[in-house]
Amino acid sequence: MTVTEQPQQNADEPTGPLAQNPVGQTLSLAGLVRARLGEASLPEPVKALVREALGENEARGTSPLARVYLDSVAVNGFRGIGPRARLALSPRPGVNLVVGRNGSGKSSLADAIEVGFTGTRAHRPGQDATGGGHWANLHNAENPKIELKLAIEGDTGPSTLTRAWTSEEFGSSEASFRRPGHGTVPVADAGWGTALADHRPFLSYTDLDLMLTGKPSQRYDAIATILGTELLSSAISGLSAREKALAGTAKETRDALPGLKEALYALEDDDRAVQALLAVDTPGAPDLDVIDALVVGLPPADAGRLAELRIEAGVKGPDLVEVGQAVERLRKAVADVEDLRGTDAENAQLRADLLERALAHADRHPDGDVCPACGTERALGREWYERASRQVAELRREAKTAHDAHAALEAGTRHLHHLVERPAGIPDSLAEPWARWVDCRKITDPGELVRAAEEAATVLADACETVRRHAARELETRDERWRALVTRLAAWADKARRTERDKLLLADLRKAVKWLKELAAELRDQRMKHFTDATQGIWECLRQESNVDLTDVGLKGSEKASVRKLVMAASVDGQDAPALDVMSQGELHSLALSLFLPRATTADSPFGFLLIDDPVQSMDPTKVHGLAQVLHEMGRHRQIVVFTHDPRLQKAFTDQELPAAVFQVTRGEGSRVKVACIDDPVAQAIGDARAIAATRGLPSGTYSHVLPGLCRIALENAFLEAAWIRHHRTGGSEHDLQVAIDSAERFQEVAAFALFGDVSRSSDVKEEVRRRYGSPACSLIQQCQKGAHPHGASIPDPHRFVTEVENLAQKIRKPEVTA
Repeated sequence: MTVTEQPQQNADEPTGPLAQNPVGQTLSLAGLVRARLGEASLPEPVKALVREALGENEARGTSPLARVYLDSVAVNGFRGIGPRARLALSPRPGVNLVVGRNGSGKSSLADAIEVGFTGTRAHRPGQDATGGGHWANLHNAENPKIELKLAIEGDTGPSTLTRAWTSEEFGSSEASFRRPGHGTVPVADAGWGTALADHRPFLSYTDLDLMLTGKPSQRYDAIATILGTELLSSAISGLSAREKALAGTAKETRDALPGLKEALYALEDDDRAVQALLAVDTPGAPDLDVIDALVVGLPPADAGRLAELRIEAGVKGPDLVEVGQAVERLRKAVADVEDLRGTDAENAQLRADLLERALAHADRHPDGDVCPACGTERALGREWYERASRQVAELRREAKTAHDAHAALEAGTRHLHHLVERPAGIPDSLAEPWARWVDCRKITDPGELVRAAEEAATVLADACETVRRHAARELETRDERWRALVTRLAAWADKARRTERDKLLLADLRKAVKWLKELAAELRDQRMKHFTDATQGIWECLRQESNVDLTDVGLKGSEKASVRKLVMAASVDGQDAPALDVMSQGELHSLALSLFLPRATTADSPFGFLLIDDPVQSMDPTKVHGLAQVLHEMGRHRQIVVFTHDPRLQKAFTDQELPAAVFQVTRGEGSRVKVACIDDPVAQAIGDARAIAATRGLPSGTYSHVLPGLCRIALENAFLEAAWIRHHRTGGSEHDLQVAIDSAERFQEVAAFALFGDVSRSSDVKEEVRRRYGSPACSLIQQCQKGAHPHGASIPDPHRFVTEVENLAQKIRKPEVTA
């Protein structure tokens, strides 16, 4: 069976005190809402609005990265760590205990991880989050640096988050994030901002105290966040705001119409008001095109008095200055011609004309010498022709003045005729004076034209000015009243246009908001129940011998309410009481853990790890054992890193045979901090097996059954680790991974999942093990499996056997990156 073929666990049936999704989420909230939206019987435009609203808020509220795990943290020059110290983790689900005495540097490592992601130490009460306190190491304050190696689901290599400081101020740090194939960006661009606030994966003892001593509204907000309130509420708020705006515009349009109509009625003598009234009162929808034309000042379609007034106000008569100049030029030309009449210049012109005709005759009759005028013989000879030609030239020079005067007279007449015109659309009151002006074009006598044009132009210009002034005054009177309404009309038309345009959108928005509100209420109740169940389940593990029952956890108020709080009800020996009033300090501490853990481990969180610093203070031994059970259960699906100086937690894991990787932190002179892995599930089994191999005189069954059984456990854990890493690198679903692992009942199936990602290929395991690790590996595995059979395994050299199994386990823990 492949991973994708595995049946999904019912989200309503959690297993253990803390199921895979402690608030019942097999999908992220956004994924769940999208799935429900796909099934909803809503019109597609309504679904599009919901998707848009969810998409906008999801983009702001979620990380673009897949689930992320801690691979390692390296620190130098920060708090109690001087030279570089490194904590190397297995980047997968499981419990990691980081132990050491007070002052060993554990909290500095825990702080470094939080500061690496956030740049702040916000969990320190009474301090500026960017102040940092005494953050630089006293022995090595130069170039302080935090480097986090992260494993991101689907990536084949680690990412690196680096934070360094540019000055002695804690707030001067700068962080970069480098992901394989994506380059390097500021850590703010990684997209963890909102997730760090909503699903903060860091928990200190101080945080536990604040979970219960903080303001009621803060506790409410901390829990409401994981119920999806923010995503759905933001979507609803966005759509509701749009709906309210559109509905408000529609209401304003309706409410303003009666008053607007009344104002237009009062201007019934104005054609524009009549046109506007008809337009706003059109059945069905207003005629906005007509209103737009009126608003911009275009004349109405009909030819009423207003149209006549506009024509009269725009009428333009002849330009008296231009006409006067033309009349004056023509008058001068007439006078010049009269002055030349009978003068030598005029006679010269006549004589020149006569001689030119005689010369033309001589040219036509070159052999004739008789004068055509008087009949004198031998009068037109060669000598005459030359003399006459010279005389014509002299006469033409004398006649030029007369010629120019006649040319000016003709030009002046044409120019004055050209100025006389009749435009279209002449008001009736100007018909007569304009006709007299136009008739001037028929006058050919220059002197008569001068007299008539001057008089007609003056009369017409005066008439036009009179008509224009009168029309302008009347229009101004009308426009004063119209202007008082046109702005009002324009504003109403704009709202009416938007109302009409958005009518369908408004209906769709109302449907979208209604659907989202109903879904939000349903999911809120559903998720709150799962959260309450998870919290009560954790409390049951942690309470141990306490006589306080946590009977209910609920939210009172709403996100927008001024009074909102987290309500926790309890009973003591069957008597109801407020939880915070009846619990001891240790019980309150356990209750805070019960509230925090579900919040930090929801499906919406991109963080596959949870960092807990010093969680066992004030706890009695029985509650420490309960905490170990809770952390073990969480470790099935989260990478749990617990920093503690209290040996009771490590002992609780050992006493209950719960697997955990244990790291020892020690601090030497000069703030030299060292971290060593002293135990993990594989090492635990190998260590127990080696202890048996080193002990003489044990019953034979111990060597033939118990020893190979422990080695089998070591190899099985190695295969499980390899399976998780392989699956994580290919981007597979963690839920599917856990279901598949849970279904792998036999060793061969676990190995098949690690090697192929398919538990059904157990028959191929032996050949694949031989290919990867050699034939001796097959024999080792076979010996380990025989330990569970009645006859057991025959192991001649226990020490060598355990060593060979340990070496094979280390090879298995480094899987090939293949499909």
